Amino acid sequence: MNNEKIIRDEAREFCKNSSLANPYTETSVKLQDLKHKLYDFYSDEYKAIFLDEIQKTIAEDLQKHRDNSHAGNPSPECQYEIVAEKTLFYVNQELGILPKVVHQKYQQETKLERNKVFISYSHLDKDYLNDIQRHFKPFKNDIDFWDDSKILPGQKWKEEIKRAIAETKVAILLVSTDFLGSEFIATDELPPLLESAEKDGAVILTVILKPCLFEEFDDLNKFQAINPPSRPISKMDENEREELYVNLVRQTKRVLSKG
Repeated sequence: MNNEKIIRDEAREFCKNSSLANPYTETSVKLQDLKHKLYDFYSDEYKAIFLDEIQKTIAEDLQKHRDNSHAGNPSPECQYEIVAEKTLFYVNQELGILPKVVHQKYQQETKLERNKVFISYSHLDKDYLNDIQRHFKPFKNDIDFWDDSKILPGQKWKEEIKRAIAETKVAILLVSTDFLGSEFIATDELPPLLESAEKDGAVILTVILKPCLFEEFDDLNKFQAINPPSRPISKMDENEREELYVNLVRQTKRVLSKG
């Protein structure tokens, strides 16, 4: 067993058996226990690994709570969520003060496997994203589905998006005029996703949401869309839309099953 595996296992065990496991323990107590635990690690690199696994475990538990108690949605008044989000904020602060070169080295070493499904979309098309999330939800144990709603308070959102893209196997592009006109998508999301498709075997699945000049964008239209630009989702009736979303999930599962 390598050192990283040992530390990650220890982090999950710590989450399970320490004050972090009690959603009603005050945040200050949780942080005191966490800081005390960090003294066990002599190197900043090991501290970064331990904290990263703590962060992931808390985020996973928070999402499970939301799925079980709030239909998958955040609930700002929920005490469990308030404490979890505060803890995540301070864990991120601890990660942020580690020597930058160590943290960058760790991030580079940990993006090993491409297994995420990344959704690139304009926030003006959020209703379409909600429909697609609904179709992927039955497979949440099998498909690592990621969109920017997974970014929790306290996390550095650009870094989280960059990290998710680095782990993407399937990129689903929800194309509309607002998508094509988004400066952030054009500069921060599409270039690394398209580069991943060219160099690392990531697969691009395009869905045309609304009438737009998709054919004018050569970098995008070389990837065949799930539906033709002449038949955007906005023109479909409910059954046709549902069939398209089912096909989108089916195509995604097929790609992921090939490894």
